Amino acid sequence: MLHHAAKGVSTDARPVTPEEDQALRAAFGCFGGAETARMAAMPVVARYQTQGAGRWLLCDCQPGAARPPALIPVAVTHVRRHDDPRWARHAEGCDFNREPAEQREVTESHRRAQARPLRLARRFTPLWTSAFRREVKACSHASKRPGLAKLLLRLAEDAGLQVVPPGWSPAPVPDQVAALWKAARTMELDQGIRVTDYLCTAVAQLPDLAGRIRATDREAFKHTRPHGILVLRLAGVGDGMIQPLAGPALPVSGRLAVFGEDAADATRVRAPYLAACLVSSAEAGGEVGIVSAYVHPCASVDHLLLLDSDAERRTLEQLRSTQRWLSRQDGLAVAIEKPLSDIGPPTGPEVQPRPPCITDFVVRGGQGTAVIETMGYADEGYRSRKVRVHAALSAALDGAPVVEHDFHLPPGWPQDWRDKRFRRDVRLAVSGAEAARRAVA
Repeated sequence: MLHHAAKGVSTDARPVTPEEDQALRAAFGCFGGAETARMAAMPVVARYQTQGAGRWLLCDCQPGAARPPALIPVAVTHVRRHDDPRWARHAEGCDFNREPAEQREVTESHRRAQARPLRLARRFTPLWTSAFRREVKACSHASKRPGLAKLLLRLAEDAGLQVVPPGWSPAPVPDQVAALWKAARTMELDQGIRVTDYLCTAVAQLPDLAGRIRATDREAFKHTRPHGILVLRLAGVGDGMIQPLAGPALPVSGRLAVFGEDAADATRVRAPYLAACLVSSAEAGGEVGIVSAYVHPCASVDHLLLLDSDAERRTLEQLRSTQRWLSRQDGLAVAIEKPLSDIGPPTGPEVQPRPPCITDFVVRGGQGTAVIETMGYADEGYRSRKVRVHAALSAALDGAPVVEHDFHLPPGWPQDWRDKRFRRDVRLAVSGAEAARRAVA
């Protein structure tokens, strides 16, 4: 809920009305921006701008901040996001974190990567200055998906790693890696440069890859500088370092993006990971090394299916248990999918902005399809956003029911009981019993 306070201060803040809060979000939030909504919000903006010396609107998306994120009424028609280092910035998932046009770009970045050269590295020019700055950055479905993420996620999807079919048993890791290599054959780093020409999947292969990059004529890469990709499993990440399962840590000279981590603690343990690393030089004639990396949690050291969190690992365990039960008890063949790309409607400038439409899991087989959502947080803002997201996911999958695996509600329940209820709900959804019940109702 937004609050209002005297201009330039955060004390004595009072809440706006629920109707005003809704109007401001619809007009100026990242999922709003329609002209009718902006017109409807103008009286609210005027009301607070003309009170006394003027009032600011304060956002509660950063609890505990001495100076919370602020919105400043302007020209009695719109608001401006306050940009001052002394005041907190809006949280990544906040409605006011970005403009609607920026949100469209974020959502579009989560669409499946197109079959064209990836162009992950800039070309050296006479005026080249290194853009690499060591940093650890959290990323999620609420942030723009980087190029290395698009590469890794497309490889995982094309390799079949994101599906657990009926009767599944884990393939040996070398076979899973071989599937990644096969998927990479259809992808290009630059025009005429196949990913497999500059790919390695083990630390021991890194010196050979670096040698190939150094020996490559700069003009061979028409739109980028010579570079390659290292894909490997990780036991952890640190400040500018990635830790393979064995051997010493490897330095990353530029951005280290970690999916699903808290931005305030991006090195928090959520291992194991699968990583895609850009191998190149940060400047013309410089040493070849890992200049950036994208790191994504995977199901286990031996199962390279990409997922979002430890909670999703438990959800996958419950789904695997249900899959086996349905096969054994009812003879139903059920597949579990972990989608990675947006499945929502087009995101052009003429349509209302929306968040990426990516379900946690999809279960198909038996008599139906079910959308599976892991409910990993209890706060009201998260829950209210999930209501909107769940409706979009169900619509994108022809009205499939949404089954929640809750880690917080009902409060006070042992997690084993919540897990048991979740398995029951999944069985009802895919066996046809839930569809029959809804038809009668």
